[in-house]
This record gives sequence, C-alpha cells and structure tokens, in this order.
Amino acid sequence: MNKNIIPLISKDIIFYPLNSNDYFIHQTMYEHRVKISKHLYNFLLLIDNNSSLETIILEYNIKYNQNLTLEFALDFLYNKLAKYGIILSEEVDVNPNEKPNYLKLSFILINKNKVEKLTKYLKYLFIPRVTFGLFTLILILLSLSFYTLNNQIFHSTLSRHEWLIFFILSFIGVTFHELGHASASAYFGAQHGGIGGGFYIFMPVYFADVTDIWKLSKSERIIVNLAGIYFELIYVIFLILIGFVLNFKLLIVLSCIFSISILHNLNPFIRSDGYWIISDVIEKPNMMAHGLIRIKLLFKSKKTWVFLDYFLLIYGLISYCFILFFIYYVIVKNPNSILYFPTNLKFLITNLFSNGGKFSLTDIGKLLIPLLFFYLLYGFLKVFIKGKKTN
Repeated sequence: MNKNIIPLISKDIIFYPLNSNDYFIHQTMYEHRVKISKHLYNFLLLIDNNSSLETIILEYNIKYNQNLTLEFALDFLYNKLAKYGIILSEEVDVNPNEKPNYLKLSFILINKNKVEKLTKYLKYLFIPRVTFGLFTLILILLSLSFYTLNNQIFHSTLSRHEWLIFFILSFIGVTFHELGHASASAYFGAQHGGIGGGFYIFMPVYFADVTDIWKLSKSERIIVNLAGIYFELIYVIFLILIGFVLNFKLLIVLSCIFSISILHNLNPFIRSDGYWIISDVIEKPNMMAHGLIRIKLLFKSKKTWVFLDYFLLIYGLISYCFILFFIYYVIVKNPNSILYFPTNLKFLITNLFSNGGKFSLTDIGKLLIPLLFFYLLYGFLKVFIKGKKTN
C-alpha cells in the first residue's frame, strides 16, 4: 500500500456523536461499532472514494492544521477499520460482530420479532406520568411490606420447595428486567435485538441486545440502563398485590427478598447496569481498562490530568483492591471455603433432593465464594500461559 492508493469507505456505515470529543461508527452490515475521535471523524469525512490517500491527508492537514502522517493513516484505515468493514479491502476478511468476550456461551432465547411484539406495548410505561405513578405505588407497597414482614424477610430459613418457588420467580423477574431495557430502547427510537443468555464470570446471566442505544443521548442511554431495574420493581409490586389479594404471605416475603437482590444490578465494578450507568455519565466505555492505564501512570507527571482522570484512577484502584482483598479473604481468612468446597457442594445437593431438606443463603454463599476464587485463578493462569507462549 502506498500514498497513491484510493481508500474506499463503506456505504453501510452511520456516524453518531458520542460526546463533544468522540464519535462512533456503526457498520450496519456486520453490526460493528467503533469509537473514534472527532479528529479522525473529520479525516474520514474527506474520503470520497475517488481521491488518493496522499490528497486526502494533505487536504486534512491544511484544513484542520494537523500533521497526520501517511504511516498513521495507513495503519488506521487498513489495520484498524478494514477488519470491521468500514474501509473496504480485498486483503481483509470481515467477520460479523460477536458477543463481548466477557460473555461466554451466549445464545438467543427469545428472538427479536417476539420481543418486539411485547415492547411495542410495554414502551408506554416510560411515559413520564405513567412512570411517576408506578414509582409512587412501588414505594408505598414495598415500604408497607418490609414494615409488616421485616422478621420473615430477613430471618426466615426457606425449605427446598420455597427456594424452588423463589428461583422460578427470579427467572421470570430477570426476563422482565431485559424486557425493560428493550422497551426503553423502543420508546426512544433505538433498535433492539432478542433476549438471550450466557455466562458472566461463572454466573448464568440474561442479556438484551440494545447496542443501538449508543446513538441516543446520554440521558436516554442512562434511562435505558435503569429500565431493567424499573421493570423488575413493577414485577415485584405485581407479585405483592397478588399476595395481598390471596393472603399468600410467602409470595410477599419472596417478592421482597427478590427486590433486595435487584440492588446487585447497581454494582459498578462488574458489567451490570450500575457499570453502564456510570460509563454513560462520564462517557467512558471500558472503565476498568481506563482505570488500569491511570494506575500505570500514577507516578508520572499529571499536569494534564483533569477530574475524570482522577475518577478513573480511583475506580481502577478500588476495583483491584476488591480483587486483592477477596483473594486475601479466601486464602488467609477463610481457607476452609476452598478446602471444604466438595463437602459443601455435596451438602447442598443432598438437601436439594432430600425430603424436608433446607438450606439458606449462607449455604449458597459457601459455594459462590470458592467458585469466584477458582474463576479468578483460572483467568490468571490463562493470561500467564498465554504470555509464556508469546515469549
């Protein structure tokens, strides 16, 4: 490739502003979305599929008073953008977009067409006056339920059958959660895909394909991210009302326990709703990676740093401190969770299939903690072995 090459930009792309300094490119044929700076956006706008690369670079440097080099332009166009089908190249094979690498063994459970049949009605729950009324009802009924059934909610030991009911209710609840994201997308005019499942860390998770919300405004993206929790709370209130009408106290208790579990979605240190909300507020995807970069620059000059740089530094430090504290807790403070993992697993399975068997959240926690530790250990070994092979 040389300066006389004529770069060809795909007709299947749409530019969307992400913020005042960044844009993202949506490759609609392969469903790739790539973030670029405003400077590179201006550079791409000059590609007319007729002018040579040398001419485009010269025009860009004069027009924007820049010093873009041929080497950088070639690398940007043909090593970075061509593999996404944004720049056309016969030497590069373009693959359709895949699910994020943090989501394993993913599959679609409810296809797009079926989801659309629901979201075309559910989207009206985001009309402001409807949302206000529902939130008022949610606040009143949850407060009343926790006040009257506080002891049963926090201190009851549930039987196997009661836990089974809880897990079924939870499964339906997380389905509503993803319908919330999809419905909010539809309300604001963004496309959504189907609803599927996969594994994040070692936990089975649901997801709704709402990638298209990147074209929405910041406030609209935040509402879409909060919509899952909103729909789960609506579901909880629906169950509580049924419990009151039928005088079914267990249903009310299980609904309140489920409402507490909803809060984990606000955790900003895993890729849950809380993570994406903060990411949209500060307009910085991949916060963990940005935090790690700031940690590496901690002992270098920070004259050009702004508030966002310090925020990402703190975010990165807290994230890695959590990981280090967890490892310390498991190895030093609670090694029995690893040593007795087979025994605890056998105990849980035995109770699960025995008549009258009971187990609590503590019994489940005895399994989740070592599972998370084994996952972190696996990730470390994977990176270490990969590094050895590279060397």
